[in-house]
Amino acid sequence: MSRKVTPDHKDDLVNRFPGGYWKYDIKDFVLLVNPYFPPQAFLDELKDAFPRLIACYPSPNAQMVQLLADAIRIPASNLIVCNGVAELIPILLGRLRMKIAVPVPSFNPYETFALPGRLSRFILPPPDFELDVHRYAAFARTHGVDGAIVISPNNPTSRMVPCEDLLYLASALRTQQQLLLLDESFIEFSEAGRSASLENHLFKFPNVIILKSLGKIYGTCGLRIGYAASANTELMQDMRSALPTWNVNTFAEFFLSKLPHLTQEAEQSWARVGSDRDKLYRDLLSIDGMRVLKPDANFVFCKLPPNWPDGGVIAENILKNKRMLIRHNGGKTLKDGKRFLRIASRTADDNRLLVEALKETSLV
Repeated sequence: MSRKVTPDHKDDLVNRFPGGYWKYDIKDFVLLVNPYFPPQAFLDELKDAFPRLIACYPSPNAQMVQLLADAIRIPASNLIVCNGVAELIPILLGRLRMKIAVPVPSFNPYETFALPGRLSRFILPPPDFELDVHRYAAFARTHGVDGAIVISPNNPTSRMVPCEDLLYLASALRTQQQLLLLDESFIEFSEAGRSASLENHLFKFPNVIILKSLGKIYGTCGLRIGYAASANTELMQDMRSALPTWNVNTFAEFFLSKLPHLTQEAEQSWARVGSDRDKLYRDLLSIDGMRVLKPDANFVFCKLPPNWPDGGVIAENILKNKRMLIRHNGGKTLKDGKRFLRIASRTADDNRLLVEALKETSLV
């Protein structure tokens, strides 16, 4: 049963690390999911299988990897299946003691899990926050890092790095004997889609590790499932050895077993998400004074008009008056972060209601 949001909950929901929103009677524009997947037929199968799944241990990790390999058509020896990408970040940055470069603003765990003295922040320049790969490669060389992070499309800016730029960066870093750690968790929502993924060039660049959350594109964030892919089997084995035998649950295993049969429905859902997101982008752009970056992921990054209150005030008002939750960027490595919102795209109707709420709140 959903809880009503009380004054005690409000600050916690607006400002803390996200998650657990299923407990509340709100519309969530924070977590980045696909509202059009999985299809109902899969959910019906899952419901029927629930008593068996909840009572059983999942298969060992090696069998999970093979299920994933069958679904994404990458050899199992080049894959790691994980309990969300967040499980791999501490292994890469902590256990393997990597010194890394991170373009900021970024997904916070890439900064917070770096060991002391082993993080170099590369500032993405406003107002467009585009990654200049030539400058970034030079930055990585100058700072002597082990690896350079790229998220494409980036979180929170929703901007994609063109494939040809990533190919240049992978090549430059290889020459410098450095890794490219590339998070492509949102690429299916971009106009180019998977055709722009470096997975298509994986075996040309053994210095590339692709990280991928499956919850974002398949609407299954609660299953906590993702993977890493690389031609560097030695590094894959080092990472794999840090994982427990049963690191992915039985429900995620069931999902992986069905995934090869859901390709058409998945692609249709990604197109639908992209269409709704584009409409949300246009509607936000119509707000006087709002600066909105053209999005490539399933969310939109925007800067509030100068005469509006900060994002924290806007978020609290909308939560109180409309039971909608949005996220400001005050917790990011970003100047004036509370002036920026990252808005997850939901359904077209939900998006319309949010834009109306923003316009109303600005007048309060």
